[in-house]
Amino acid sequence: MRNNKIRWRRILTTGAASGLLLAASAANAEGPNLLDNGFNVSLGTFIVNQNTEVRLDGTTAGEVLPGSPVDWEKTFGDGDTTRFRLDGYWRFAERHKVRMMWFNSSRDDSKTIDTEIVWQGETFPVNAKVKGESKFNIVELAYEYAFMRRDNFELTGTAGVHYTDLSLTLSGQALDGEGGTRQVKEEGSVGAPLPVFGGRALWRMGGDFWLDASLQWFALSIDEYDGSIWDAKIDAIWQPSKWVGLGLGYNRFKVDVGVNTDKFDGDLNWEYSGPRIFYTVHF
Repeated sequence: MRNNKIRWRRILTTGAASGLLLAASAANAEGPNLLDNGFNVSLGTFIVNQNTEVRLDGTTAGEVLPGSPVDWEKTFGDGDTTRFRLDGYWRFAERHKVRMMWFNSSRDDSKTIDTEIVWQGETFPVNAKVKGESKFNIVELAYEYAFMRRDNFELTGTAGVHYTDLSLTLSGQALDGEGGTRQVKEEGSVGAPLPVFGGRALWRMGGDFWLDASLQWFALSIDEYDGSIWDAKIDAIWQPSKWVGLGLGYNRFKVDVGVNTDKFDGDLNWEYSGPRIFYTVHF
């Protein structure tokens, strides 16, 4: 109980200090016009509801061994998790922007499984202790054109590409085919490049408060990839000066792909959604 009180006291003290800093910055600087600024960078973290459903096939004695569908969060829980999202853009002309995004999420945990898991040709039996590790990196590069501009509003169309880099690993005691078990570690990884198209709206609600909303989507079936991607985001931003800004928003991102490569043969349905808080600068 004492530790909780100390923790909350530190949080409130830090929040109060941050508020005083922001107020001082706002008093000494006029908020920028985000419709005209050349560069923007924002960095934040998530309170994420994440859903990962994956199947990884393998081969045994030259025959394809279908993998078990694994609900990652239900099987392994949250464990140790890190995540962040970095956004930025360069407005190189009045109606033209180049935008980038990088999302990172990694987690690992160990559980005693209550259902047999077949993973890349290996079988983890019931009651085996298995460690699950997941690493996601999503990078976007996109071009935006503002086909509607007003003094306090901008509506843009966007075209770009998302690159999803995924690594999923299971390690633990697996059946050895002779009535016993052996320690194994099997990783499946895939890089899935998926183009996206969408739109974005930026609106000055009044004073230094802005609303930024976007939606992107695409479906693709080519070579070893067959899937879809969509990304929806809405943010409220307070930007009292170009170097000081805070944002609170909600983001939902979903990737659904079937992949047939040497390193990953199976299906992936991955989704995250939840609120995020971020710090932003414009210059």
